[in-house]
Amino acid sequence: MAALATPDDYLGILRDLVGFPVTPEELGTPFDQLNGWDSVHLLKLVTVIERETQVRLPVTRVLEARSLNEVFGMAVTG
Repeated sequence: MAALATPDDYLGILRDLVGFPVTPEELGTPFDQLNGWDSVHLLKLVTVIERETQVRLPVTRVLEARSLNEVFGMAVTG
């Protein structure tokens, strides 16, 4: 099980396992303004986080998330 304790850990997951490299500054960018982001990336991100951390992310909250930062917050708080 991989730790997801810091934004750098999260950026690594996004880059290496999701295939969506972003900068730390882009983590707060709304999904609809994040160049190249789509629902397939979100599904892959949730799947990777759950697999790597054993943290279940509530589907309703994930679908309400407006940015990568919000998903990260869910992942670190469980």
